[in-house]
Amino acid sequence: MPTRRSLLDRLLKHLVPRPVAEFAPDPREIDSGLWVLDRQICFTGGLRLPTRATIVRLGSGGLVVIAPPPVLGSSTLEALDSFGTVEHVVVPNTFHYVYAAEFMARYPDADLFVAPGLSERVPELPPALELAASAPEVWAGELEIAVLGPVRGISEVVFFHLPSGTLVLTDLAFNTTDFERFLDRLIARLAGLPAGFAPGRTSRRLLLRDHALASRCLTRVSQWPIQRIIMAHGEIIERDAKAQFLVAFAAYVDDGELLQ
Repeated sequence: MPTRRSLLDRLLKHLVPRPVAEFAPDPREIDSGLWVLDRQICFTGGLRLPTRATIVRLGSGGLVVIAPPPVLGSSTLEALDSFGTVEHVVVPNTFHYVYAAEFMARYPDADLFVAPGLSERVPELPPALELAASAPEVWAGELEIAVLGPVRGISEVVFFHLPSGTLVLTDLAFNTTDFERFLDRLIARLAGLPAGFAPGRTSRRLLLRDHALASRCLTRVSQWPIQRIIMAHGEIIERDAKAQFLVAFAAYVDDGELLQ
């Protein structure tokens, strides 16, 4: 029986962002066993937005790539391969699947994990394992997860890298404070992207629309000992990370749970 695609899915299919070829830095180390890979993507209408993949090296030496990026240039692959073997590729939410098939073609022996409901909604994805409430056993003690959603088919998986105290978000929050071009800043603000660390308009209307569901997830996240926040779009937070998280999501975090 054919999968029913939502209007949002049909629109997204025609709004695939184009990677900016001239912006292709190699991965940079953030902490021991933790790297980010920065890219820029250009949307229809002209908005150029920073985007980021997060790379975690497990104790086994295997790599987890969160939000597979557009791969531009062989040096990126050489850098990744020098860190370890890519064993797990993660599509963490509803929107960051665009480059997954290309990335998996380069690492066909890796396991693909996806946010809940994504394989059903996007059947052209390679075969994948759906993430559940608990992290896969192979990540135990190194990566924790919390699942937000699905809410009307929209979901996001939040990650916590225990060794470094790093929270990894995708589209749940943005921190787009630094734009090279004035046009990008203007379009971003018109599109509802915040001027600092906060959920954007799309996050509030889709991921956070079920307040009770969002509260359960974000209250759990708030109990982690957050020292740093990496998000897919915007500047990494290195100072007062947990305090900034609590301010950004104050409407969803249960203070009573925090006091226990």
